[in-house]
Amino acid sequence: CIIPFGGGTNVTHSTHCPSSSVDPRLMVSVDMKLMKNVLWVNEEDGLVHVEAGITGRDLIERMRKLGFTIGHEPDSYEFSTLGGWIATKASGMKQNKYGNIEDIVKEVTVVSAKGIMS
Repeated sequence: CIIPFGGGTNVTHSTHCPSSSVDPRLMVSVDMKLMKNVLWVNEEDGLVHVEAGITGRDLIERMRKLGFTIGHEPDSYEFSTLGGWIATKASGMKQNKYGNIEDIVKEVTVVSAKGIMS
Protein backbone atom coordinates (compact mmCIF):
# COMPACT_ATOMS: atom_id res chain seq x y z
CA CYS A 1 0.00 0.00 0.00
CA ILE A 2 1.52 3.33 -1.06
CA ILE A 3 0.37 6.42 0.79
CA PRO A 4 1.36 9.80 -0.67
CA PHE A 5 2.44 12.38 1.91
CA GLY A 6 1.83 16.00 1.01
CA GLY A 7 1.75 18.96 3.34
CA GLY A 8 1.13 16.95 6.48
CA THR A 9 -2.01 18.79 7.58
CA ASN A 10 -3.73 15.39 7.78
CA VAL A 11 -7.18 16.91 8.20
CA THR A 12 -8.84 13.67 7.06
CA HIS A 13 -6.46 11.39 8.99
CA SER A 14 -5.54 9.66 5.74
CA THR A 15 -2.00 8.90 6.89
CA HIS A 16 -3.15 7.01 9.98
CA CYS A 17 -2.42 3.41 9.05
CA PRO A 18 -4.23 0.54 10.73
CA SER A 19 -2.21 -1.93 12.78
CA SER A 20 -0.74 -4.94 10.98
CA SER A 21 -3.32 -7.18 12.64
CA VAL A 22 -6.06 -5.23 10.81
CA ASP A 23 -4.20 -4.75 7.50
CA PRO A 24 -1.06 -6.89 7.05
CA ARG A 25 0.04 -5.25 3.79
CA LEU A 26 3.39 -3.46 3.69
CA MET A 27 2.70 0.29 3.83
CA VAL A 28 5.06 2.85 2.35
CA SER A 29 4.64 6.60 2.52
CA VAL A 30 5.98 8.63 -0.43
CA ASP A 31 6.89 12.26 0.23
CA MET A 32 5.52 14.47 -2.55
CA LYS A 33 7.43 17.65 -1.57
CA LEU A 34 9.72 17.63 -4.62
CA MET A 35 6.74 17.47 -7.00
CA LYS A 36 6.08 21.20 -6.62
CA ASN A 37 6.55 22.60 -10.08
CA VAL A 38 4.28 24.63 -12.31
CA LEU A 39 4.91 22.87 -15.63
CA TRP A 40 3.07 25.32 -17.86
CA VAL A 41 0.51 28.11 -17.84
CA ASN A 42 -1.93 28.73 -20.69
CA GLU A 43 -2.99 32.30 -20.02
CA GLU A 44 -5.41 32.38 -22.96
CA ASP A 45 -7.49 29.45 -21.63
CA GLY A 46 -6.84 30.10 -17.93
CA LEU A 47 -5.25 26.69 -17.41
CA VAL A 48 -2.20 25.66 -15.42
CA HIS A 49 -0.41 22.29 -15.29
CA VAL A 50 0.88 21.74 -11.77
CA GLU A 51 2.51 18.86 -9.90
CA ALA A 52 0.69 17.37 -6.88
CA GLY A 53 3.19 18.40 -4.19
CA ILE A 54 2.90 22.16 -4.63
CA THR A 55 1.55 23.91 -1.54
CA GLY A 56 -1.40 26.24 -1.75
CA ARG A 57 0.79 29.13 -0.68
CA ASP A 58 3.24 28.56 -3.56
CA LEU A 59 0.51 28.01 -6.14
CA ILE A 60 -1.47 31.08 -5.08
CA GLU A 61 1.68 33.26 -5.11
CA ARG A 62 2.85 32.03 -8.51
CA MET A 63 -0.56 32.58 -10.06
CA ARG A 64 -0.92 36.00 -8.38
CA LYS A 65 2.32 37.13 -10.07
CA LEU A 66 0.68 36.29 -13.42
CA GLY A 67 -2.53 38.11 -12.50
CA PHE A 68 -4.62 34.99 -11.77
CA THR A 69 -6.38 33.50 -8.78
CA ILE A 70 -6.82 29.77 -8.31
CA GLY A 71 -10.16 30.35 -6.60
CA HIS A 72 -9.51 27.73 -3.94
CA GLU A 73 -8.29 28.56 -0.46
CA PRO A 74 -8.95 25.93 2.21
CA ASP A 75 -8.11 26.96 5.78
CA SER A 76 -4.81 25.08 5.60
CA TYR A 77 -3.77 26.44 2.18
CA GLU A 78 -0.35 27.58 3.41
CA PHE A 79 0.74 24.02 4.16
CA SER A 80 -1.65 21.71 2.31
CA THR A 81 -0.94 20.57 -1.24
CA LEU A 82 -2.82 20.35 -4.50
CA GLY A 83 -2.62 16.55 -4.37
CA GLY A 84 -4.13 16.55 -0.90
CA TRP A 85 -6.93 18.85 -1.99
CA ILE A 86 -7.82 16.52 -4.84
CA ALA A 87 -7.52 13.35 -2.75
CA THR A 88 -9.85 14.72 -0.04
CA LYS A 89 -12.25 16.67 -2.30
CA ALA A 90 -11.29 19.81 -0.41
CA SER A 91 -13.50 22.82 -0.06
CA GLY A 92 -12.30 26.40 0.23
CA MET A 93 -13.38 29.76 1.58
CA LYS A 94 -14.33 30.92 -1.94
CA GLN A 95 -16.43 27.85 -2.82
CA ASN A 96 -19.59 29.88 -3.37
CA LYS A 97 -17.87 31.78 -6.19
CA TYR A 98 -15.45 29.23 -7.68
CA GLY A 99 -16.74 25.85 -6.46
CA ASN A 100 -14.93 23.04 -4.68
CA ILE A 101 -11.69 21.49 -5.92
CA GLU A 102 -13.56 19.00 -8.15
CA ASP A 103 -15.19 21.96 -9.91
CA ILE A 104 -11.84 23.66 -10.55
CA VAL A 105 -9.64 20.72 -11.62
CA LYS A 106 -9.95 19.85 -15.30
CA GLU A 107 -7.83 16.69 -15.49
CA VAL A 108 -5.66 14.50 -13.25
CA THR A 109 -3.03 11.95 -14.22
CA VAL A 110 -2.53 9.26 -11.59
CA VAL A 111 0.16 6.59 -11.39
CA SER A 112 -0.97 3.56 -9.42
CA ALA A 113 1.17 1.49 -7.07
CA LYS A 114 1.62 -0.96 -9.98
CA GLY A 115 2.97 1.83 -12.19
CA ILE A 116 -0.13 2.10 -14.35
CA MET A 117 -0.79 5.65 -15.51
CA SER A 118 -4.38 6.78 -15.97
